Parts: sequence; structure tokens; C-alpha cells
Amino acid sequence: MHPGQNSKCIKIISLVQIARKTSGICFCYEASIVFASKVNGDIKRQIGVFTMLFSVIVPIYNIEKYIRRCIDSVLLQSFTDFELILVDDGSPDRCGAICDEYAKKDERIKVIHKENGGLVSARQAGIKVASGDYIFHLDGDDAVLPDALESAYKIICDTDADIVSFSYKCSINGKIGDSVEDLVDEGLYHKKEIEQHISPKLLSDKNMNHIFYFLWGKAIKRELATKHQLVVNPAISLGEDLSCIVPCFLEAETVYMSKKAIYLYTIRNDSISTDFKTHQISQIADVITGLRSLNIEKPKDFDQQISRYSCFMCFAILAAAAEGNHFNAIKKLKELILGSLHREEIKKAHFEKITTKSRIAIYLMKKQRIRLAFYFLYLCKELKHMRKGDKK
Repeated sequence: MHPGQNSKCIKIISLVQIARKTSGICFCYEASIVFASKVNGDIKRQIGVFTMLFSVIVPIYNIEKYIRRCIDSVLLQSFTDFELILVDDGSPDRCGAICDEYAKKDERIKVIHKENGGLVSARQAGIKVASGDYIFHLDGDDAVLPDALESAYKIICDTDADIVSFSYKCSINGKIGDSVEDLVDEGLYHKKEIEQHISPKLLSDKNMNHIFYFLWGKAIKRELATKHQLVVNPAISLGEDLSCIVPCFLEAETVYMSKKAIYLYTIRNDSISTDFKTHQISQIADVITGLRSLNIEKPKDFDQQISRYSCFMCFAILAAAAEGNHFNAIKKLKELILGSLHREEIKKAHFEKITTKSRIAIYLMKKQRIRLAFYFLYLCKELKHMRKGDKK
């Protein structure tokens, strides 16, 4: 039986011996068709039709240093009912050739080669060919622990959750840190409970807290993920995960939040997520416009959450600019913030328990003193570095 299979998951076809040739070695493995039958009958799989449980989608661009670790971490999973979709997004290095190399050795691997279009377009290309019941996103410079899919499988068998969300660990220069856990307690949340405990933290609560709105580290039912992933603007490179995951949470009937860390998030200086660009202000405005136009029932405080999110992201981008000494970006940042919807959103944003640094910077932003907010954040950065120097 598959790892973790319990009384709620019944194997319909117990043994099908399939000969495969991998790395020149012919072997047989057990392929089973699982009919996951819950007591309430929510999970239904047509008997006799084989479908993969997971489609693991990996967008790849210029990460030759990391890609083998990523692929190997999937192939070494204790749970084997998956397909691995590698999307070479026009990578200029050897990533494409490495993907093809792996595909020749394992027929569970699909490789897509496409012109460079960004992270969103790569994920969209992958989800279009996915056949699994659940989508599991994995960034190409990250990795998963050996029992990641097995852990998701066990929860799915028990709950038939639309979304299974896990904790993660950070990997910095090869060193793995402690688990980073979400703010919500572990357990299964039905619609009413999602509205009470998850929805208030979808974007930002009054204390600037929010749930993990990364796409990675989650198993999401394919129909739900596909519906919302394919409408995300491919041009967005900041807030792209949120554009998909928020409507998924709003539409989900059941969500399981797990404290178990199954994902290794790699922190590197040259990644997309650590790169500062002034146009990110405009991209966040586009994300907000998309969120406001969602044709889904939203939480009562959703408008206020959007305002807080706008304010927080502008604050974060200003802080990143100050951290990187981008004095030449101040004028452009001011124009983009005050000349867009962020101006009014920041005015409306209300916070309660936040740090003194955040409170002062946001106060200045509300007064449209963007330049002064920048220099305040720069001063905070310099004082922090001075204190570190004194301790040494």
C-alpha cells in the first residue's frame, strides 16, 4: 500500500506490475489506482482510471546551481504517485539540458521549453499540462523534504481538503534553520471556520500579520488552482502568489493548516524576491485592482485588508530601497506612490499593534512625506548597523 494509506483510502487495484527502465536498470514497481473514499463520500475517483495524485510544477530560470538539488528532492520522495513538470522558462544556462537529462531517466518527468515570460507564465504553462488531482508548486532553487508528498497524502486521505498548507524552513548558505510556522492553529477548517480564523489574516490584520500567501509549500486541488492561476497577469513579478492564493482560500470549502515543515526555502541575494525595482509599486497596484475585482464573496473587512496590504507593501519597498542605499530612486518612488491608488489606500489603512519604526514611517507616508519616510528608514538601518558594530 502507499505510504500513509489508512482505512479511509481503499486500494481498488492492488498490484499492477509495470516494467520501467531507469538509468539502464529494469525494475518493477507497484502502481496502484486509489479510490479515496471518505465517510461523507466527498472524494470520488472513477474506478479503473489512473490519475496522478500530485502534479509538482517547477518554474526554472537561470538556477543551474540549484536545479539538481530541487529535482532530486522530488524524485527521492517516499510517496511516488506524482508527475514532475519542469518548465524551462528560456533559461540562458544549462538548466534546460539538465531537465532533459532527468526526463530521459524517469518517465514521471515532463519538460516544457518556452521563451522567457516570467514566473507567472512558467507556472501557467505547467498547470495547463498537469493531470494530477492536486497541484504542488516548487520553486526551482528550493527543495522539499523526503516525506513532503506523503505528509500531504495522509492529510488528503483524512480530510479531502481543497488546500493543504505546510510550514517551511529557510536554507541559507547550506544551513537549514528552524521551522517557520503560520499564524493559524493546525487543523481542518471548514467554510465558517475559514471565515472566522483564516480570512481575517488573508492580506493583513490590524497588527500587520498575515497567513503564508506563497503558492509553494501547498497542495491545492487542480480545478481550484487552475481556475485562479490562469487569470493572473504574467507581467506581475511581485505579489503574483497572492493574486492566486487569496481567491483560492476565499473559494475553498475546506483548508488544512499544518505546522509540519516540509519545504526548504532558499534565501539567496540574487533571487527575484530580493531584487529591488521601483516598478514593483505599480505591480502591487495591479494586484490590488485584481483583488478588488474578484467575483467571489469576500470577508467584511476585505477593503480594509487591501488598504493595509497596500500600505505595508509600499512601506516594505521603501525599506528595501533604504536598505540598499537607493537614493536615486526616491523621486520615482514618490511619484509612483502618490500618483497611484496607493495614495488613498495608505490614508485608509488602520493598524494597532505595530513596531514604533513601522508606525512612524507609515505616519509619514499618510502625510505624503515619502522622501522623509525613506530617510527615516535609512537612518534606522544605519543605527542598527552601528549597534551591531558596537557589540563586536
